[in-house]
Amino acid sequence: MLVPKDQIITLEMAEESPIGSKMMYHNLKSRLLSPKHGFLTTYILQEKKKGEESKYFPFIDILPKTFENFPIFFTPEEKEWLRGSPFLDQVEEKIIDVKTDFDLICDKVPEYSQFSLTEFSEIRMMVSSRIFGMNILGKKTDGFVPMADMLNHKRPKQTSWTYTDDKNGFVIEALKDIPRNEQVYDSYGKKCNSRFFLNYGFIVENNDGNEVPIKVYYPESDDKKEMKKEMINDHSDFKKFRVTDNFNENIMHEFMSWLRFVEFDENITLLIDYQARAATQSPMQDSDSDDAADDPNRGFKAKDLPPLSVRNEQKVLLRMKLEATKLLGNYPQTYEEDLEILEKDEGLTFNTRNALLMRSGEKKILQHVIEFADTMVRLLNLDVDQ
Repeated sequence: MLVPKDQIITLEMAEESPIGSKMMYHNLKSRLLSPKHGFLTTYILQEKKKGEESKYFPFIDILPKTFENFPIFFTPEEKEWLRGSPFLDQVEEKIIDVKTDFDLICDKVPEYSQFSLTEFSEIRMMVSSRIFGMNILGKKTDGFVPMADMLNHKRPKQTSWTYTDDKNGFVIEALKDIPRNEQVYDSYGKKCNSRFFLNYGFIVENNDGNEVPIKVYYPESDDKKEMKKEMINDHSDFKKFRVTDNFNENIMHEFMSWLRFVEFDENITLLIDYQARAATQSPMQDSDSDDAADDPNRGFKAKDLPPLSVRNEQKVLLRMKLEATKLLGNYPQTYEEDLEILEKDEGLTFNTRNALLMRSGEKKILQHVIEFADTMVRLLNLDVDQ
């Protein structure tokens, strides 16, 4: 399939539009929280005002008329189905971020008040679910590609897409034979359901890309906390990890490494020695930089720590279990109760079912983390006993 260039709406077109140019004048491209989304939203709002006089009316006319499936528009009753989920924090953050951008544009470009916050929010979410990144004549840009944005998500991907200068348009090609009358899918990539739900308004069942955000703080009793912060040149009190149920993934290695670091309460010289060895073994990032040469922390990162001792590893596993257990305790229902509600499927709407799938996916990961920690603690205790 080929979508000609003259049917594509690009970021540059948005920046050069009547209101977009005023936003550029006030340097909003560097001040908005989501600049490309803000400008493209503005372009669509202007074109919608033109009605059938807009060149892009056929595209705008087939856009969704309601956006109730996006969590930022959920009713209080629908949000109740997400009670206890850290995903609710993401929803509230998105609501605040969208309003912040809207208020900033209205402040600098008064005529923007012709659009309501609801209109802006709806088109803003449409943008996040339909935007494409492209390279046109050697310049990276973003925009809308009519028809191409109609393809639903499925993995593994069965199509590939790109903008091709030779064909002067956006090309979608099948990677395998697709039977006649069958739906053609695109892949939006491996993403957590929190991203699909927040930005696209749907949930992928049995999603192997699911994650749960966990914040890990230094223990309050850690008298070496400030020294540790100096060692890694990072003075924050916590780090947040999006944990999965696959301990072979890099994020889980980083998660466990950070736990080893914050839970370490033995001879600090062990960490200092590891830091020194990492600094001498790590290749210089910039051999011409005096700052790099004088940096005593180069090469050492808390996310790189291997197991340090049996005792420390036991503390890591117990802390891992504690954090997962605390998060599980925030939900009114158990994972098993969620599965029972899903199986009965009585009175569930599209939104409440998605919320149920969202929270049950998080609980599944947290239970796996707890079971993994329990198993590993038993194995470590066996090794110590022997």
